[in-house]
Amino acid sequence: MKRIEYISSVLVLLFVVLINGCTEYPAIQEPDMDRFNQTVHSPALRDSLLAGKLTTGMPYFVASQLFEDWTPSIMEIKIPVASLGSKQRLKETEGLGRDYDDPDIKVFLDEYETEKGKLHVWYQRPDFYTMDVSARDTLCIFLEDTVICSVIKYLTKSSMLTIKDSLPQVSQDTNIYAEVRYKNHPWRKSSYWYALKILNHGRTFKIKALNFEIYPIEILEFNGKSVSSFNWR
Repeated sequence: MKRIEYISSVLVLLFVVLINGCTEYPAIQEPDMDRFNQTVHSPALRDSLLAGKLTTGMPYFVASQLFEDWTPSIMEIKIPVASLGSKQRLKETEGLGRDYDDPDIKVFLDEYETEKGKLHVWYQRPDFYTMDVSARDTLCIFLEDTVICSVIKYLTKSSMLTIKDSLPQVSQDTNIYAEVRYKNHPWRKSSYWYALKILNHGRTFKIKALNFEIYPIEILEFNGKSVSSFNWR
């Protein structure tokens, strides 16, 4: 009789597991530190990565590397959305969602289901207009151990700006990491730029062609709440 009761209990337990589902989550991977340090020169962002924190401003490839072992059943990535914070997928048209360098697609969303809850990551194709850059903000470029800053004089177009001071010492062949430090913005203190080039007169900077892997992460949300960072350790 006891054996029958035991078997019945096991069968009930198996039935509950089958009904509720049982998801196994792979280990979150460590990002490529060498690639990160070659791409990002911000001390604050480097310190965050060392502490095991994914933060806004980091290039998208950090998130993709953390969850590279995730399966489609527990994640959905590169969802085209209309704006930062939106979770509504844009309607598919010819080519939409296939070419992530398409300039008509600006904002993307990743959803990751983890053991502790759901993480949403928004990242976007940056340009100076969408990132709210304006005259009197400050552009700071990082050259090895040197940081050179100059006030932005004006924006020529969404992909080009001119600063007050000429920087003839900066090579046109250099891939420039830079930060824009805002003078007066309601919520941005700075933005991060991973692929700028300087033009021949040493005062104008242009955004180079970008792969989506270095689109900056703009917003993080965990379990429905906006967060400044996600600690994966």
